[in-house]
Amino acid sequence: MKYLLFISLLFITTSSLKAQKKDEKNWKNNLSFSGYVRYMKSSSVINSDSIIADNLIHNRLRFKMDFNSNLTGVVEVRNRVFFGEATNLNPALGEILNNDIGNLDLSFIPHNSRTLVVNSIFDRAYIKYSSEKWELRIGRQRINWGVNLAWNPNDLFNAYSLIDFDYQERSGVDAIRFQYYTGDMSSLEFAFQPGSDMDRSIFAGLWRFNLSGNDIQLLLGNYYTDLALGLGWAGSLKNAGFKFESTYFIPKKDINDSSNVLSTSISFDYSTKKGIYFNSSILYNSSGNNRNSSSDNLFGSFLSDVSAKNLMPSKFTYFSQISGNFTPAITSSFTAFYMKGEEMMLLMPSITYEIKENIDSMLLGQFIYNNLNSKINPMGIGVFARLAYNF
Repeated sequence: MKYLLFISLLFITTSSLKAQKKDEKNWKNNLSFSGYVRYMKSSSVINSDSIIADNLIHNRLRFKMDFNSNLTGVVEVRNRVFFGEATNLNPALGEILNNDIGNLDLSFIPHNSRTLVVNSIFDRAYIKYSSEKWELRIGRQRINWGVNLAWNPNDLFNAYSLIDFDYQERSGVDAIRFQYYTGDMSSLEFAFQPGSDMDRSIFAGLWRFNLSGNDIQLLLGNYYTDLALGLGWAGSLKNAGFKFESTYFIPKKDINDSSNVLSTSISFDYSTKKGIYFNSSILYNSSGNNRNSSSDNLFGSFLSDVSAKNLMPSKFTYFSQISGNFTPAITSSFTAFYMKGEEMMLLMPSITYEIKENIDSMLLGQFIYNNLNSKINPMGIGVFARLAYNF
């Protein structure tokens, strides 16, 4: 199973390239290339006497080849260069970054030292065959089954944290994905992420359809050691958007086991005529904490062990965001997370300025607080300044 995806990709790609040789004059017209280069300066403040600065050069390369009208190949590479005080203080950074959780190890560390760490990873590498009614993808890809913005309990394959603002593309998974379009607004979908056995694999089906103007989806699958049952609903209440997303995880060995987990998110969003966007959401995690865990890790409570089954560590988490344009070139947003029980809050204000059509800058802050003994305590501050060139 470990090499199934690689062998399939190799076979399809080789066959396609042989066919492509018959028309070598047009291959350049069928190849597209894009990406970006970003430089980000960050400063973390634990207390007034401890300010740690770091630097990140972030590059993404995207390659897409249309072998014919039905067959497409996609490869995307993420390259990052870390240097600065934070890099120097973490001698294990290279080993931490060189951790590809996919079936194939596509992560590389070309350079690893206390002063400079370079990491490259292929987070997209798949072949897609599509026809009028169906589509098949084999390889490393993103399978996004969520309907909400902040949290996606239906996203079995690619759960992520919204706090990781510098990785909008999100990680991919080594999988086989088949979609069959049963109508203009309905489809059946099956996806398989293979492991050494079913308790280390994800296999699920998703049915999407529209009912009275509401987008509904039903999910059933094998999620490692659990059976997953999911429901998603995207509709509207008067002028506001409403989304509901829930998945129930049942241990396969004992369906009466008390370790059953329910993960549910509900959100409302609204846009004004002037282009101001509001979004509020609540997440319920039945296995989450309902009291403070006294974690000293600045972002650990938000980022550790993120999965569809455990999107946040607290039982109830609240999210609100407001964003809008001051001018066509200036965009601003303010985001707040609050973990009830953990009594922890994260505030994320940001402002983006488009310097030119393909050059933009961003300033973002992350301010984290906790509330112990009815006293609000600052736990840390992160400030990030980024300049990006898109091509």
